[in-house]
Amino acid sequence: MKRPFIYASISILSFAFFYSCQRGISPLSNSVSDGSLLKDNKGNCAPVSVSGAFIKGEQLNDSNYLELSVNITSPGLYNITTDTVNGYFFKASGTFTSTGSVQIKLPAFGKPIVADTDHFLIRYNESFCEGSIIVTDTSLEPAEYALSSSSGNCMDDTVYGSYIKGIALDSNSRIKIEVNVISAGKYSITTSIINGYSFSASGTFLQTGVQSIFLNAEGTPLNAETDEFDINTGTSSCSFSINVLTPLNIIGDDYYPLTKNSYWTYDDLVNTGDTIKETVIDSTNINNNFYKIVNEDVHFGGPYKYFYRKSGLDYFEYAAPNKYTTFFQYKKPVYADIPFLKENLNTNSTWQSPEYIDTTTDGSIIYLKYEFSCLNNNATVTVNGKAFANVYEIKMLPKIKSSGNDYAYTNEQYLFYYAKGVGLIYLKKTLSGFIQQELQIRNWQVY
Repeated sequence: MKRPFIYASISILSFAFFYSCQRGISPLSNSVSDGSLLKDNKGNCAPVSVSGAFIKGEQLNDSNYLELSVNITSPGLYNITTDTVNGYFFKASGTFTSTGSVQIKLPAFGKPIVADTDHFLIRYNESFCEGSIIVTDTSLEPAEYALSSSSGNCMDDTVYGSYIKGIALDSNSRIKIEVNVISAGKYSITTSIINGYSFSASGTFLQTGVQSIFLNAEGTPLNAETDEFDINTGTSSCSFSINVLTPLNIIGDDYYPLTKNSYWTYDDLVNTGDTIKETVIDSTNINNNFYKIVNEDVHFGGPYKYFYRKSGLDYFEYAAPNKYTTFFQYKKPVYADIPFLKENLNTNSTWQSPEYIDTTTDGSIIYLKYEFSCLNNNATVTVNGKAFANVYEIKMLPKIKSSGNDYAYTNEQYLFYYAKGVGLIYLKKTLSGFIQQELQIRNWQVY
């Protein structure tokens, strides 16, 4: 059954991934847990995944469930439920024994009555999110539709993901195409296997008209080349191309090399035409810590100097603590270490900076800290036409508070990509979803 989205007024939460380091707490048998469903700094829920086939008139079983993320601030009993829609619902209960971010499965109960797109309101304590389920009808006739094309090319053929020789494709690898649905019903599209991989999609068109569908990739590209895929429905056809790259052969183990004379150049995608070059030029001792000096030349400004060091597995930048937020400015910032990166990270690893306290330009006392999370510790990405393997994807969120208040997010988010043996290859900063800064690597030399 279709129903409108429902929103609740809640505190701003972090759009976080699962915490791998959590503080153990003894189980509490009688107390109720405290926490909320994970949301990003704009109030959008973290992705809710759906497992199993939901078919009209068929009883749901253990393969049918929702999977979502919950941030636990106090352990204890929990009860997470949805409303009942179209004859079925989801629920889970138990005891949380530790704090942090956890992933929860909500089994389904009941039997879908009709084929439709159902929207469920998920509730945990005072927080709400929504999950969507497509119920299919196996008795439906095949849909009648035509592939939209121009000069034989698939219309709106947007390619997602990185296609790299010898690297297995993941769920991020897919292509979007446009179709014109003449009559609703089931559809199934599969391309031929070319160069070790293929694309496919299946489902049900619930309405007629022009719409987009995604074809998911599967397999491992065998060779670096440009592959041409054909889609044929019997009454229409179109084609799209995929460029498979050779992964760069990188020597070196550091995710942020600091060897003297090493340099990196970046394209500024916000200030078009600007080029940034960073070079390790010297070293210095500050407060008995040994830092490397990095000189930054900017076409439309600079030069600037930055200070970095590595201690064990941790990387630090010695800088004004408010460097990574424009939400406020300290009046006379006292420089301090910001722990911006670590080696040997796991996917979902998290860490925080120390708490920084200082006076702002308007005389207020503001507390500041940064949250870091590793979204992927072994990503393969394509940046500026170059294929990188062994990439850390790191997200950073600034948090602030005034005395006596709780920390809140500033709606700023940084995304950093660090390639093993290369260093920073991509950076993007957003504020409330709008891009403020975006850099991608052009050239580099690590000594």
